[in-house]
Amino acid sequence: MKLPFSDRKKFILLALKQHLGLFGIWLVFVLFGSAFMYLGSNVEENKYGFMLFGFVFILLPTAFMLYTLPSSILYYYNQALTKKYGSYTIAKVTNKRVDNYSHTTSSFNGGTAKNIEEFLYVICFEFTYLGKTYTSEAFFEHKTTFEAITSKTELPIQFLKTNPNKITLRRRKLANNLGIKPNLCN
Repeated sequence: MKLPFSDRKKFILLALKQHLGLFGIWLVFVLFGSAFMYLGSNVEENKYGFMLFGFVFILLPTAFMLYTLPSSILYYYNQALTKKYGSYTIAKVTNKRVDNYSHTTSSFNGGTAKNIEEFLYVICFEFTYLGKTYTSEAFFEHKTTFEAITSKTELPIQFLKTNPNKITLRRRKLANNLGIKPNLCN
């Protein structure tokens, strides 16, 4: 599918807009790192220490941004693309599982260890498009939503016709179908 340039630009801007706060924090690190480097270039004592600290102060957040940002921007770009050019259908539930991320906090300095229970509820589903079956997963934070979805529940999804592997679960529609609050469907 050949996208018009205006749509691609709009999708990219929408994806970048989701990260404005992160860009702001990165800019603060760059400004402070630059200030340390400037300070290091104007003092005689410990000159290279200030400059090295400023360089590292800029380098670490920049490396973090370059490592994490591309996949996140692509995720929001694909969401916008699917929202505009996607097709609606219904998927059937194939499997349900609970991923356990529970852990215990440390007990350094005589503190007490705490057990923290964290679970991620996963629904596996499939749908057929043009005679081919596609599968995907949806993740939920709330156990009540996970329990409300049964093997007979039809999941409303939206997928990109040119690449049916790009699937978005229509969470608000699912919440309405299940009769639960939309915020419980995250």
